[in-house]
Amino acid sequence: MSTEEITDSLEKLSVKKGASKLTQPSSKIKPSYDKVALRERWKILGSDPEQSILSMIRKACIDTFARPDFFKILQAIKQSFVQRDYEGIFTDPVNLEVYTAAYVPGRALCYFEIFSRPQLLKFLMKKSCLYCIGSGSGSELSAIAAAMTRVPAERQKIKLVMQDIGDYKSVLDSLEATIREKWFLTNDQLRCTYEQGDVLDPTNLSIDTRLAEADLITFMFVMNELFVKKKEAMVLIQKMIKSMKRGAHLLVVESAGSFSHLKVGDKTYMVYMLLDAIQDLELVIGEDSRWYRRPDHLKYPLDVQNMRCFIRLYKKK
Repeated sequence: MSTEEITDSLEKLSVKKGASKLTQPSSKIKPSYDKVALRERWKILGSDPEQSILSMIRKACIDTFARPDFFKILQAIKQSFVQRDYEGIFTDPVNLEVYTAAYVPGRALCYFEIFSRPQLLKFLMKKSCLYCIGSGSGSELSAIAAAMTRVPAERQKIKLVMQDIGDYKSVLDSLEATIREKWFLTNDQLRCTYEQGDVLDPTNLSIDTRLAEADLITFMFVMNELFVKKKEAMVLIQKMIKSMKRGAHLLVVESAGSFSHLKVGDKTYMVYMLLDAIQDLELVIGEDSRWYRRPDHLKYPLDVQNMRCFIRLYKKK
């Protein structure tokens, strides 16, 4: 989206709820933010936002790329994906830094495009609590931080709670430090917390608290991994729907291919079909298949993959 398109979208979001099309004055509504400051803020990512994101990740992962066993570990991770051995990937500390360096770039670019939509940008221009499940590798942090530079900073106060099963603290610390250095986000604008644990553990009461307080809950390329344990995943979904406050949103982004197939009895469904059927959720965005194709000119030490995913954004009724 261009600066002008974002500006138009923000002006629409700035209209008070009580104003209808019939009662709005004919003159253009004055935006409640500084347009000049916003244009200056857009310069943070420069003329090539995607390359800026990749350059940030590369700098944060510079020591990881220098590892002599980098490609050996990467090959082992790929093999574990084929076997759907997700716990083997994400509970082995040796894998985590290499996984971030290899898999975060493509996802961060795709997620940046998603978070740049007006329906999600609105969470990034005010006081909001975001609870990102399975986000330890840093894709969500990178994308959300980048998208924050596309909206006014005046009332920006984001509490970002990232959760995952692996010990990603050092990975996220490196990404956060690099983001603050390159993109000038203050602690007041973006406050980051990382919580390690199993989101499927019914005894972890902190998860209940996070689900209840969040304005936006995200599952981005993690739902399929959770549904390896079908029973526990269903319990989590039920708990989440019950805990979510009215008006809170749920964002689910997942592979549009066979990895998202869920077998129930003799039938096979896409994961989003289960979510679409939940009566307490109102569908805001529903795309069954969307490609993110990276620009050809981008530079990164590894090949950055294109991605095909489905997107679901729900609102709790």
